[in-house]
Amino acid sequence: MQKKQTILVVASLLVVVLSVSLAYFTAQIIGKGKDVTINSADLKIIFTDSDGSISGTNIEPGKWNVTKTFTIENKSNETYKYNIVIQDLVNTFVTNGYLQYKITSTNNGYNMTKFKDVPKSETATDTILAYSVSIPVGVTQSYTIEFKYANDESVDQSDDMGKKLSGKLFITEGTEEPTLLSQLLADKSTVLTRTDFSKVLTNDNTKTLYTSTEDSKTVYYFAGNATDNWVKFGKYQNDLIRYRGYYSPVSTSYKEYSTMDECTSASSYNTNCTEHKYANADDDIYWRIIRTNSDGSVRLLYHGTSTTAENAYIGESAFNSSYNDIAYVSYMYGNLGSVVNARENTTNSTIKTIIDNWYKDNLNTNYGKYLSTTAVYCNDRSTSDNAYFGAKTRIYTNKTPSYDCTATEDKFTVDTSTGNGKLTYPIALMTADEVSFAGGLWTTNAPTWYYYNSANGSSTGSNWWWLLSPSLWNGSSAVVFYVSGSSGPGGLSNRVVYVTNVVRPVISLKSCIKYSTGNGTPETPYEIVETDTGC
Repeated sequence: MQKKQTILVVASLLVVVLSVSLAYFTAQIIGKGKDVTINSADLKIIFTDSDGSISGTNIEPGKWNVTKTFTIENKSNETYKYNIVIQDLVNTFVTNGYLQYKITSTNNGYNMTKFKDVPKSETATDTILAYSVSIPVGVTQSYTIEFKYANDESVDQSDDMGKKLSGKLFITEGTEEPTLLSQLLADKSTVLTRTDFSKVLTNDNTKTLYTSTEDSKTVYYFAGNATDNWVKFGKYQNDLIRYRGYYSPVSTSYKEYSTMDECTSASSYNTNCTEHKYANADDDIYWRIIRTNSDGSVRLLYHGTSTTAENAYIGESAFNSSYNDIAYVSYMYGNLGSVVNARENTTNSTIKTIIDNWYKDNLNTNYGKYLSTTAVYCNDRSTSDNAYFGAKTRIYTNKTPSYDCTATEDKFTVDTSTGNGKLTYPIALMTADEVSFAGGLWTTNAPTWYYYNSANGSSTGSNWWWLLSPSLWNGSSAVVFYVSGSSGPGGLSNRVVYVTNVVRPVISLKSCIKYSTGNGTPETPYEIVETDTGC
């Protein structure tokens, strides 16, 4: 039996005339259906489209589409599984959200609920569109695959001028769909181990992971100037709006509030209260992969609504509004006066309230099912002298970061099986140890480590951003770690908790999350398969 190969070639040119994008496409489809042998199965794929070509001229995006129809028939005496594949896919289209496809089927074949972007590939690459589709004995499954180029009159689509889509559509023996974790490990050809954390890591790292341990389990992390740890996950469900109140009518110094009423009724910084929008409803959300966790989940750092964002944060906030007690280094705290009391974890910090509200408004309903509840976020309050906390000793004194979190009370989780179970939502902040692993160093500029960088430089502009790790209690002030913005690029330091810094949330995608597309670059970030259950 010969494997059926259908050749799809699309050459395109887009021009803009009076703010309306016009596209010129030609396509050729060759061949008739033939039998396909898969693992000794007698499967037949038959393309019901006739030989010949599909072409169009002066076709406006939004009105152009190409549809391929075919059937797959199982004449064997066993149930088999197959993949739907584009062999030697080349897709050089630049922009996301325009060149898309959708697969629909009958008789329990593979069905997509919405259009997806055609995967990008500069060189010919075998690309699986559907994994391990089951076909019972004697069943014929009918398929329609629709390709389209969407119109968007609000943008200049001419970046896609002269781009190409080509490949061969066929089926292969069924394989299991990769998880995001397995795809991540498969994509990185180099795995290294670091032992010296006394210097800033400035290496340009592509296809490179580093390895360490968490709770005696192997974990992997990105470090240096990594360029392939981007993820696109989630969409804003609501506009992200904060309200800025100024110290005086002529001052440029301000504080942010969640509502206009909070701003106008504040005891200070209540002048010229104005709305500040960070994101619009339906905006895509981008992240950087920090590392894998001991539960197999993949930890992500918020990067705003684009890969070039210089406002990659959800707002500005104090870590805690009060500072004059050792308990205020805590993400949650109990009674004041001691670390023991603080570890009762009954009261949210100021910054936790900001993060939880953002999560509830934007991720919880549609995307919470994808997030690990067992991943640990470490607010390490261990101390031997009630002065330096654990991270300060590790990062500043010993230069020995660690992913381990010793005290259960400091292990912030949703699930009680791995931590304190005190989180309402599976979201928190990055730790100082994670920054050190990534290439940062105490009070040293580090303009190449990737958490600092976006495509345009600093991901937070001149703004400093809070970390989860307590640093010290000096007898009068609670102090927590932060990362500098462009004024001291990528430097790791600490400051009193009542000061305002920007907020960059951290989440962890479950280990079972399925990989959809992408290679982690800014142009083609990793994306996951969206399902009803999350896995």
